Amino acid sequence: MANIPEEFPLFTKLDKRQITLLRSRFKVYLKGFEANCGITDIHTSNPVMLEIYERIEKRRVYFHIFYNGCKMGELNEGSLMCFWILKLMPFTHTNIPANELNAKIALYLLNNMLLYYAKNNKRRINISDSLSKDIYYTFRFRDVSKEAIMVLAESMII
Repeated sequence: MANIPEEFPLFTKLDKRQITLLRSRFKVYLKGFEANCGITDIHTSNPVMLEIYERIEKRRVYFHIFYNGCKMGELNEGSLMCFWILKLMPFTHTNIPANELNAKIALYLLNNMLLYYAKNNKRRINISDSLSKDIYYTFRFRDVSKEAIMVLAESMII
């Protein structure tokens, strides 16, 4: 096992297969956003989305190195997607402030990711309307860490 920084390989650009896989997961989690939220004509910054995918993959490597080969998991991956959407704001709309739009998208993504995870693992989610409103407010106006979103996601699965 390596423990000297020079012994670790450098992180390289993501290949098309990795980008396609991350993009497809992202689309699954955001499926129906425009129809359900009544917001159309959303512009997506592809360079920012590529950076989000890269940061998620870097975190996957981090989990592998610092958690003795553990895999990151769907909840953590979805939580990281939410975090980086809030941080880098890849979505814009001419009539909606960026922090409002990206907070709505991150909340929608979190809910769908939890539903998807719960369904595939024969579990349920515990999220009330008031909790959802509190999360939206937090996403929009407060500082929230990657780890906090990860813990939040895990705590909502029962």
